[in-house]
Amino acid sequence: MDLVNKNGEIAVLADNLTLKEIVDMGFSVDLCDSGYDKNEHWTVVSKPEPQE
Repeated sequence: MDLVNKNGEIAVLADNLTLKEIVDMGFSVDLCDSGYDKNEHWTVVSKPEPQE
């Protein structure tokens, strides 16, 4: 799995990670198709889980 940041830098991760595991590592995930329209971009921010 290749992750590309806004600067075009690529991070190569293991192929068997789930999206949740990637988000838990601190990455954000954008899923886009070839018809991507930057005006139709939603951002979801999770709240940190309380520490016990």
